[in-house]
Amino acid sequence: MKTYLFYFIICSGLLLLQTTVQGQIDIPNKDINGELYGNPYIIKDWSDGLVKFTSGRVVNQFRLRFDCVRNQLVLQFQGSTFAAESKVKEFVMYTGSGKKKDSLVFRKGYPAIDKGNENTYYQVLLEGKTQLLRLIAKNVVEEKELISSTRARGRLEEEEKYYLLKDGSMILLPPDRTQILNALPAQATALAQFITDNNLRFRTQADYIQLAKKYNELL
Repeated sequence: MKTYLFYFIICSGLLLLQTTVQGQIDIPNKDINGELYGNPYIIKDWSDGLVKFTSGRVVNQFRLRFDCVRNQLVLQFQGSTFAAESKVKEFVMYTGSGKKKDSLVFRKGYPAIDKGNENTYYQVLLEGKTQLLRLIAKNVVEEKELISSTRARGRLEEEEKYYLLKDGSMILLPPDRTQILNALPAQATALAQFITDNNLRFRTQADYIQLAKKYNELL
């Protein structure tokens, strides 16, 4: 009885909404309206981590997964699966093991830009005078089978975008040297030299982190 009471208090107090496993969450390869191929999560398996709420409360009783299709944090507790509600402000997922354990930090509450709004989770890659943010999305691309044009099938296509948060505004960093320099005109000359010296091609997360670190040094 004590175990069930503790479980009820945890779930009620943290304002979590339980969802049916078959309905939306734990079937990564199929969609309720047809067939969906691909893994919607940033990490396929459950991860240890912690959750921070807008109230300031921090909990670590749950295992976490991040659904990139819905931009939604999914929690697991004692075998039950939950979709976190809006009062979650930030969460951290721990990956790896031992001394090589790493952490992925996700946060929301940022200004609206493109398809993102204040409820959109961004991965925080760098903090400082400006923040470097990564938006990870997996979009559903619909396809039709050759045999039957009436049967829809979908696959997940991954997309990522990088932004700088500066003075309360979001600045998109496209994967293109010229466009990035146009987005940061005051430091364009110094950044152009830095990009050349370090052979940055903006095909990897590491390239954006190097650029953001240099940009913060120039401010």
